[in-house]
Amino acid sequence: MSESKTVTIRVPAETYEQIREACGDLGEAFNFNQFVNHSLHSTLDIINHEEDQIPVPRFAMMARFMKNYKSATFNLPPLPNNGGTTNGGSES
Repeated sequence: MSESKTVTIRVPAETYEQIREACGDLGEAFNFNQFVNHSLHSTLDIINHEEDQIPVPRFAMMARFMKNYKSATFNLPPLPNNGGTTNGGSES
């Protein structure tokens, strides 16, 4: 495990509520601390970026995708019934 430090930050109550709401929308994938930690890391990545185009943080893209996630996006049609099995599993 890497060495870590504890940091206390103050944010406006509105910002805090927005972060809590975003974490709630993302389900169990992010808690408040993870969200803030990823955000800070992404900010440093952008500040230290040397290329001409500034990248959109992967964390933000993933969080946006998760927020807009619809279960139908990944639903697979059922496989044809083949000798007592569906979707590759046994019905026993």
